[in-house]
This record gives sequence, structure tokens and C-alpha cells, in this order.
Amino acid sequence: MVKKDKKEAQKIHGSLGINLTRADLINENELKANRLFSLVCLFAGLATMLCLGLNECGVFVIDIVTMRIACIAATVLFVIPSIVVFVLKRKKPWVKYFLVSVIIAISLLLYSVFSYHVMMIWILPLITSLVYFDKKLLDVTVKVNILAIVIGHLIACKLLVVVDDPLRDVKAALLYGALPRVIIFLVLAMVGLQVINKASDIFDYAIDNSKEIGRMTDGIQLVMKQTQTLMGTRDMHSLASLIANSFSDVLTLMLHLEKAPSGVVGVLVGEEYYTVDSVGTPNKICIDFGDEVGFEFNNARFKFQKNVRDASSVAEVREGFINMKFYNKGVLTGFVLYKQDVDADDYSIKEVIDLFCTNTTSIINNTMLTFDMFRTQEQLAYSLAVISESSSQETGQHIRRVSEYAKIMGKYICENEEQLETFRIAAMLHDIGKLMIPKEIIEKPGRLTAEEFGVMKKHVVYGRDIIGNAPGDVMEMARHIILHHHERWDGTGYLGVTGEDIDKFARYVSVCDVFDALLSRRSYKDAWPAQKVYEEITSQSGRQFDPQAVNVFKQCYMEMLKIRDKFPDNDLDEENILSDQSAQNQQASDNKSDDENTAAVKQLPKINVDPSIVTPISI
Repeated sequence: MVKKDKKEAQKIHGSLGINLTRADLINENELKANRLFSLVCLFAGLATMLCLGLNECGVFVIDIVTMRIACIAATVLFVIPSIVVFVLKRKKPWVKYFLVSVIIAISLLLYSVFSYHVMMIWILPLITSLVYFDKKLLDVTVKVNILAIVIGHLIACKLLVVVDDPLRDVKAALLYGALPRVIIFLVLAMVGLQVINKASDIFDYAIDNSKEIGRMTDGIQLVMKQTQTLMGTRDMHSLASLIANSFSDVLTLMLHLEKAPSGVVGVLVGEEYYTVDSVGTPNKICIDFGDEVGFEFNNARFKFQKNVRDASSVAEVREGFINMKFYNKGVLTGFVLYKQDVDADDYSIKEVIDLFCTNTTSIINNTMLTFDMFRTQEQLAYSLAVISESSSQETGQHIRRVSEYAKIMGKYICENEEQLETFRIAAMLHDIGKLMIPKEIIEKPGRLTAEEFGVMKKHVVYGRDIIGNAPGDVMEMARHIILHHHERWDGTGYLGVTGEDIDKFARYVSVCDVFDALLSRRSYKDAWPAQKVYEEITSQSGRQFDPQAVNVFKQCYMEMLKIRDKFPDNDLDEENILSDQSAQNQQASDNKSDDENTAAVKQLPKINVDPSIVTPISI
């Protein structure tokens, strides 16, 4: 029993903050029982002194000296448990044995003096031991108390303090006093043993249920934690992998598996079902059977109905498989199939799987909406960029290049791959407001007049208004970039915004915009050599540009030149191609001397974009 209790004395469900074990229940009960019987002994001591007072008043006719000795001695013994428990604060297992021993000693003392007048006192040690629900303590109590009953009767027949005591010799004390009381005591002890066995069953039931509660709680908490992770993606391909990894973790936790279970997860992408295996590796595309979608798994073929009227998501556990089907308005949006045996009576895992199914259904539906919205935003941004490009012969490839520059620099500032993709698309729209600027101003040879420049400056506001309140992350970021990309770090830009008040992403687009504009030939200027462009931008750190953005530019300079060569204007100067050795040497020198420029690019989590669904920006 001791070894078993030690093994069980482990945390069962720490997630609830409860360390519920058999040993814990017993120990907690012992502490409460110790305090309870210490208080009971104090009241018993008061009752004993009350009896002494009644005897002093002549209510009882017991010898005064004997009564005083017996009552005072019993009262002292009644006080000792309280001293041990409340004063010395002893909590060791021996305390319960000590308490029972004290009560047996008091019973022996009082019965020896008062004989059959305190006959019921022999039950008190038995009741005391039963409250601890300890078979070993009960066994010790029964043996010691039987011996005390025999001794008490023998002493009582010798002292004869009670003058009308009928048990006046040893034979009578043993046959008519001790023997009947021992028999009754043994019967009560047998009843007490049954009570302890029943209590033990209750403890075991409580332990088993606490384990299940802890197991279910751990599973539910894992599902809820994973729900937040799953909600963080807007790409269906990535979502399929995350679902596979998450559900594998759930099964491993709930079933205590030594290795990850095998399975397949599918999600609806466009009009096809994209599938991954249980570790997130792309699987075979499902076969379209018209009204059904089919796939192979574990050397077997499976089919699911694609369209079921009024169907709702469902999780099933049967025939060695765990199966989930996710529906939205009767359309199958995804499925999960794992090969895993689960006990049909395992309530906990069924509840956790049902919760996973419910949460995943909502996540798939939300991700599909987000994915469609993002795709729509990208299509809209691309279409507007194409219109903007076609409106000016001079800025033809400028928008495309700025978008690609932003993608390169964005690796240093974006929190994840999704934000980087949002930044790339939003950057395409930075000059969309020029659609509202007269063509003769945009393509005017020579310097603009003050009045013309005033009109040109309005393109940031026009662009912001063109985007308006269009929803989505792309449009939200684009609004800030459009409005702030001509602001200067020192506050001398179009709108007079300064420093950190300038939108972070706009600060980087500003560098990209100027970099490309200086490298390009315009009607009012010739293209600058790459070396001169590099020197101009780095010299404007802290004045026109955010110093950190310039540092990132230095890191990205050579890669940005490659983009410049990949999407050239028709009149690109040959001096600005990547082979400009002086530019390469300059950047190498700056990178070596500038410690801030040696920072590594953030390792962003990757997402997969289906080229058949999303219109490509780069050709």
C-alpha cells in the first residue's frame, strides 16, 4: 500500500492546480481528523470536570478523593492531543496513533473507576480510528482496545469504587463483563472495516475521476492553445499542415502515444482538395468523383460526399479510425482521417475530439473567407498597379520594382511571411494617386513650377482617397504607405510628419521609391549612376530617411540592383547594371565598417501560395 501511494503521489492534473492523489486525500483527511478529535477531547475534558463538580455537589455518591484523582487525570489526558496538534503543530503519521492511544488510556482509566456507568466509552477509540479510514490503525486499535477492556474490568472488580457494581470478582468481570463487551466491540469493528473499505472505494473512484478530469483538461487546453495558432494563418495549404500537426499532438497527449499517429488531412482550396499527411507533408491530390472526393490512405480507399444538404461537421470514432468531416452550408470544406484505436467508452478523448472538430470547422471557414479576401485585395492592387503603369510611359516598371524592393527590405521588419506578402502588395499602390494628376505634369520635361509641384504633392491624398475604406490588411497598410511615403525623417516632407510618427512601412517604401527614381531616366533628368545613388541615400540617413531603413538598404543594396536589372525600363542606362564594380566595392566596404548592418534577416515562417489561384505579380 505504501509503495502504491508513493507512485500515486504525482501530479494528476497540474493544469488545474490540483495535486489530487490517494496519499493526498488520506493526508488531508488525517490533518482534519487530528484537529477534530483534539477539539472533541477538549470538550470531553470539560464534561469530565462537570461530572466532578456534580459529584462535589452530592449529585453523585462516588468517593470524592477517587473522583477527583480520576477526573483530573482524565482531563489532563484530554488536553494533551490539543497541545500536540495545535501548539506543537505535529502533522506526522504517528499523531493519529498517539491520539487513539490517549483515548484508549482515558477509557481504561475511567472504566476502571466508574465501571458500567461509562460503558459506552469503549466505543470512542473505535470511532476515532474509523474517521482516519486506515485499516492498519483500525487493526491496532481493535487489538489494544480489547486488551484494555479486559484489564479495565479486572481493575474495576478490584477497586469497587462503584458500590453497586455487580461484577465483584474476576470470574464475573471476565465472563459477564469483558467477554460480552469484547464480542460487541468486534462486531462494531467488522462494521467499521466495511466502512473503511467503502471509503477506500470512494477514494479510488475520486482518484480515477481526477485523472480523467486532468486528462480531459490537458486535452482541452491544448486544443484551445492550438486554436489560436490555427487562426493565425490565411493560407489554406499552411492551415492543412497546422491541422495535421495539431491533431497529432492531441492524440499523442490524450493516448500517451510513443510515436506520432498516421493520418491524412484535407482542405478545400479553390475547387480541389489539398491533402497533407500527419506530419504536414503534402500528400496526393484527391480524386474528384463528381459528388464525392476520394483518396488512398493506409492501403485503403476512402470517399466523402462533397455536397450534403444541411450537413454539419461531425467527428466519429469507429473501426480503428478517427474521422472528422467539416462542412459549411452543406459543402465539404475539409476532413481528417487518422488510423488509431480508441476505447469506445473513452469519454474524455471523445469530448476533446468533438471540441477540436468544432473549433477547426470555424477556423477553416474563417480562413477560406480571409484567403478569398486577401486574394481579392491582391487582384485589386495588381489591377490598379497595371492601370497606373499604363497611364505613364515613364513610370512603366517603377511600381513593379518598388514592390520587389519592398519584399527584399521587408524581410528585416515584417513579423511573418504573411505580413511580408501584405507589404509587397501594398507597396505596389504607393503612387496610385498619380492617376489623378494630369499627364502633362507627370511627364513634363524640366523642373515643375511651384504651382505644378503643389498639384503633384496632392497625389498622396488622392491615392489615400482612391483606396478609401476598402477592407483588408493589404488596403489598410496601403493607406498609410500612400499617405506617408513622401514624408521625411526631419519633418520637411509633403505633410510635415516627422520621425517615428511616419508609418513604419512607409519609411521603407520611401527609400525604395527614391532608389528607383534616381536610377531611372525621366523626362526632367538623366539616370544617376548606381554608385551616386547609393551615396545619396546613405548620406540622407537621419535627414530624409529613417536611419534604420538606411541600414537595411545597405544590407539589401546588391539584391535590389538585381531587381533593377530584372525589370528595366526601355531606356535604362548601361552604367546602372549589376556589374557596376564600384557599387559592389562600396557596399562591401560599408558593410564591413558598419556593425549595425551585419544583423541577420529574420527567419520568417513560410506560407505556400497556389500560383493557379493567386495572380502572379512577378513574371
